Amino acid sequence: MKVIYLLAALLLSAAVVILLGLSPQRITDDIMSLLHRDRSLKYKVLVTQGKIKKSRMQRMIDNITNALAATHSQNKFSLLITAAVVGGVVGVLLGALFNNLLISVVLIAAAFVIPYVYVKLLLSSYKAHIAEELETALSIITTNYISNGDIAYAVRQSIDHINPPVQYAFINFLTRVDMISSNVKLAIEQLKDEIDNEIFHEWCDTLIECQDNSEQKFSLQPLAARLSDIRIVNAELKNMIMQPRKEVFTMIGLVLANYPLIFFLNADWFAVLTETLAGQIVNCVVAVTVIIVIALTYKYTQPIEYKR
Repeated sequence: MKVIYLLAALLLSAAVVILLGLSPQRITDDIMSLLHRDRSLKYKVLVTQGKIKKSRMQRMIDNITNALAATHSQNKFSLLITAAVVGGVVGVLLGALFNNLLISVVLIAAAFVIPYVYVKLLLSSYKAHIAEELETALSIITTNYISNGDIAYAVRQSIDHINPPVQYAFINFLTRVDMISSNVKLAIEQLKDEIDNEIFHEWCDTLIECQDNSEQKFSLQPLAARLSDIRIVNAELKNMIMQPRKEVFTMIGLVLANYPLIFFLNADWFAVLTETLAGQIVNCVVAVTVIIVIALTYKYTQPIEYKR
């Protein structure tokens, strides 16, 4: 009977989605509109002039948008948001089906964490791609800058040899210098905010100092070389990083495999595990532990990044 109720609830939910004309893109747009509100033209002008800095949330959303665009994953993200919403609904239904509100809350939380985890992994991959492009871009620009001493001219000479999305940041830099303001220091400061990379930020800070002291330009080359060092170290550590992930997911698989095992070996034990309060608490503890372990595993097995 419970299975019939579950199917009826799923069919009712599907009917609501069809009647309202909800699509993955519409759901994603509605959710993102809550996080990314439109700004006035005056605000955008002040940001361009460097009088107002973007908030941390705004920069994070911009990074997500750029990462999705660079990896052609806009449609995937829409489907993932929709899957999270559907997962939340299924979590509520399963909680009601087994009379376990605790597991329902855990499943809803897990469903809505999935897009966040996906974006974090996407941003990690995007940052690695940015670092690779920066390695080439900073090397070329630094070499040209050391030879002529004019950063705008150096960027202009190098721009055709730089690949997107790093190229877009330097195109914006040239636009500011040529058309908005001749203040090179301000343009470099705004360039610094466009790319989330610690080595690049330090390179920009040193470049600002070079505008007052030209001898500082010789310290730019070692900064650009750090990107190569980080890439080499990450390549050497890649297998070491993946091994703990394999072990964690193996252990999680063994833990979850106990549920069907108990069901087939002893139906009374399975009933105690799913129908009593103590069993429901145990299930919630297991679910929360699995979610936390997966989150911590990805947190502590990310490629290394340079920190000042």
